[in-house]
Amino acid sequence: MPAPRSRRPVSSWRRLVLLSLMSMSSIACAAPQQKPMVATAFSNDEMRHESIEATLRVLDEHPEYIDELFERALKHPPTRARLLHDAAQRLKDPALARQVAGELVAAPDSVRTTMIAAFEAMYDKPPALAAASEAIEQRPDHTAKIMVQRELAVRHAVRALSQELQRNPKAKRAFLIALRENSDAMAMVITSDPSVMATLLRAIGKAGVQRGSSEFETFLHKLND
Repeated sequence: MPAPRSRRPVSSWRRLVLLSLMSMSSIACAAPQQKPMVATAFSNDEMRHESIEATLRVLDEHPEYIDELFERALKHPPTRARLLHDAAQRLKDPALARQVAGELVAAPDSVRTTMIAAFEAMYDKPPALAAASEAIEQRPDHTAKIMVQRELAVRHAVRALSQELQRNPKAKRAFLIALRENSDAMAMVITSDPSVMATLLRAIGKAGVQRGSSEFETFLHKLND
């Protein structure tokens, strides 16, 4: 006797038939008419999972379909917002973050617009500011290399930093410690241009007079230490 043929569970066959009927029906229907059928199928957890998985397998084989899917998703604000929200939450995974970063750096215009948008978005959000500051702390060489790519970036950053230091005592202390720790290197930079050195010394003298004789005397005493 021939071996009995394996049979799928009845429920699986029903789902397959329903999905096939939906697919054939959707071909003849416009999007508004397709929506109720898709909503009915997606209301069933198992059928939704199978439908999404089947769709993803097709997309794996046809990347050009993904481009179309992305473009259409951008035109649906609720879907777009949820996709971006989920992506942002998952980017705490270093491997995924590196993959996204690799794609981003291949599009310099997107790097610029994304960084500007991120700077503006985190400006008044302490947790995000702390996270960005920690990233700079962990990659100081990379931060410096980014800053020195453009002359105006250096000048504007130094000006903004000097203004922020006057408002933030904690940051001011950290900056003074950094100057002390890197005094030799900073001195080499400043003394490389006599006009800058003269301007800085005049500014130091003016600031000392404004602060009072006692602090200026302390300054002179420190020079002899």
